[in-house]
Amino acid sequence: MGSLDGHTALVTGGGRGLGLSFAADLAANGASVALMGRAKDTLDSACAALTAAGHTVTAHTGDVADAGDVERVLDEVFAAHGRLNIVINNAGIADEAGFLDVTLEGWNRVLAVNLTGPFLLTQRAARRMDRGGSVVNIASIDAHGADGPYSSYVAAKAGLVGLTKAAATELAARGIRVNSVSPGWTLTQMVEESTTPEILEAMKAHFRRVPIGRMITTEEVAAAVTFLASPAASAITGVDLLVDGGTLANLYILETLSPPPGRPGQP
Repeated sequence: MGSLDGHTALVTGGGRGLGLSFAADLAANGASVALMGRAKDTLDSACAALTAAGHTVTAHTGDVADAGDVERVLDEVFAAHGRLNIVINNAGIADEAGFLDVTLEGWNRVLAVNLTGPFLLTQRAARRMDRGGSVVNIASIDAHGADGPYSSYVAAKAGLVGLTKAAATELAARGIRVNSVSPGWTLTQMVEESTTPEILEAMKAHFRRVPIGRMITTEEVAAAVTFLASPAASAITGVDLLVDGGTLANLYILETLSPPPGRPGQP
């Protein structure tokens, strides 16, 4: 471990779920970590847990879609840590609505958090990263295709992959690498709370749509994020790393026409 000794990482949406897993893995690899989010209680709880584990962590309340909040949080991070080497743009929201029922308000809010937020933080942080750095945007397999009534989320994540490539191209001269990670179905608290125990168990061990046969764990996504953020990925920029168990490698056409006999049904 220790590949990130001397580094400071800012993780948005870092108080829970994937964001907290990213923060914990970065810290375990030697980074000091700043958590950004809108819910102070959630951030404080996450900060306390990571601090109790022996890590250097600070909490910063703010909205990634608000340019003023972004600048203030960056000021706080530099004041507390003295530097910023890594940005993890993880904060995200979704709006479940059929395409004909999507409201302009819902559309704008999803794009503000999932796309404008990463733009603002990457741009404003890059202006201050005078010694280079690494940005990792958390996209989704939904950036590569629709997955239910979430058109605004799909559009935002596809835009985030495009933003990753554009920013990587322009910021390379400043020594800043920009990549994205696209997780597939991941075993998070949100998934556990939004499905039945039977479906959850099937997705854990008999997820036929996914070639490896199961959901991804938060630790597996975090390992990919830490790798891209670290010096081990020094020649990698402008890529979208799929962490989906092979989901997008399979178009899943023949299986839907003639399901293999004796296999559990797709949840």
